[in-house]
Amino acid sequence: MKKIYYKILTSSLVLFSLFFSIFSIVNNTSFYEKQYLINNTTYETGMSIEDLSKSTKLLLDYLNDKTDNLSMRAEKFGKQSEVFDNREKTHMIDVKNLYLFFKNIMYIIFLISFILLIYLFKKDKNKIFWNEFYSAYKFSAIIIAIIISIIIFAFIYDFNSFWNLFHKLLFRNDLWLLDPQISTMINMFPLNFFLAMCTKIVFCFSAISILIFMFAKFMHKKKISDFC
Repeated sequence: MKKIYYKILTSSLVLFSLFFSIFSIVNNTSFYEKQYLINNTTYETGMSIEDLSKSTKLLLDYLNDKTDNLSMRAEKFGKQSEVFDNREKTHMIDVKNLYLFFKNIMYIIFLISFILLIYLFKKDKNKIFWNEFYSAYKFSAIIIAIIISIIIFAFIYDFNSFWNLFHKLLFRNDLWLLDPQISTMINMFPLNFFLAMCTKIVFCFSAISILIFMFAKFMHKKKISDFC
């Protein structure tokens, strides 16, 4: 029965690492600024880099429930107008609901991981904790490797299809289908932007998973040497 708790613990840590990676990259404003330069977003949107930065901050504040208003005026192609139109704002309501839902899931997973970590560590008095943890995490590492391999294959083979499928699974309407001829949002965040974001999330998730695995392996070997 105890082994099941360890598997739940390591699985929870894997999920938390994934969500943590997602939210860390999504809220990394320097990532947006770098992508705006790479994708020549000032030309595509007709907005200055300063207004793009302000728009990004507004979007992130909206997602993180710091504001309920996405209204903002800026100069686009030499004319003052609303940055986001009604279709974009309506779509962002769906995005925000999903964002906050998964953010709450992340907090719940963290709480489960923390409680199990304290419980198992105290119960085993550090005698077999790292042994069992390392054994359980090795199984999780295999799952991680499979997931990452599938995702990387999807990115390389056809990211556009992957991205469309992602939206079809998560959204019940077609508001995410934006016209680049009239939409500022789709020109701020083209497909290349999301490919770069998803790739960075995968790398971040992989790095965290490897660090946890290496630390567990180190502690596992250390405990073995203590008994020798």
